[in-house]
Amino acid sequence: MRATWSLPPAALIASSLFVLSIFSGGVRAGDATTPEPHWSGLPIWGAEAEARGYQIPRPFGIGVTAYSARQPVNIQDLQLARNGKDPVSVTNFLQIDQVDTSQQNISAKFDVLVFPFLSVYAVLGYTQGTTAGLIQIPEDPILGIIEPRVLQLNASFYGPTYGAGVTLQGGTKVSEWRDLTAIAVADWNRTQTDLSFKNETLIANTKPIATVFSARVGLHGTVGPSNGAAIWIGAMHQKIQQTVAGSVANTDLQFIVVQTPTKPWNTLIGGLFEFGKDGYVLLEGGLGARMSILAAAVYRF
Repeated sequence: MRATWSLPPAALIASSLFVLSIFSGGVRAGDATTPEPHWSGLPIWGAEAEARGYQIPRPFGIGVTAYSARQPVNIQDLQLARNGKDPVSVTNFLQIDQVDTSQQNISAKFDVLVFPFLSVYAVLGYTQGTTAGLIQIPEDPILGIIEPRVLQLNASFYGPTYGAGVTLQGGTKVSEWRDLTAIAVADWNRTQTDLSFKNETLIANTKPIATVFSARVGLHGTVGPSNGAAIWIGAMHQKIQQTVAGSVANTDLQFIVVQTPTKPWNTLIGGLFEFGKDGYVLLEGGLGARMSILAAAVYRF
């Protein structure tokens, strides 16, 4: 039963999705040129925006990202049941310390710039990770436990993750020096993970869902005839599914875990380098209770 508390971490990968769209539809000021509409006709109002001096990215993007994160999760309640009967909380008997979760993810994303200020995207990826913590078993002569015990909680998980999101973005020129532009981006996405355990005796009956909101502000400028770069700071809020259910193979035992992130908000700092309108590479780190690092590459067409 030690591994039954390992469900919460799988939802963490949603925090990597936002930065893949931070410049997939960004609008920034530039020198006015004669607009050449894209063959797709997207984005809507794109030619009008370029006629007013805004440079609009190509409407379609394909991105690949590698992400690693670690964060603590609080287990608020653990409930057990047998033969489909009503579950019973065992937290009065067991003390579950804070659980630390680490996970790695690689994912691909396809986005479409619908308007100069709005893009939508779909994402598909694969996640794996581990959970580590301690379970305190107090002394209880009635149950025959003479001395308190401490059990080590270790579990490994994996599974595909898929979802979708929307990004709002905009910018305004603040200086002629290198076409320096202030940028602002807000993103919302929702993902689901088909969770499995490497310990085959554990069966996940729930597909954890994560909802993530992110916001960033920063500066963008030119660094060559056709290249650009940007830096930003931001914050991310992550809401993971609080109730997760599962069972133990070849038994009549079911379990329910009630859990929340210790700190749902964290700080983000990042930057990118653009290869004209063809795409960009970026690197972003997360600071706070949720520590993360993300690297990504995006091609636009």
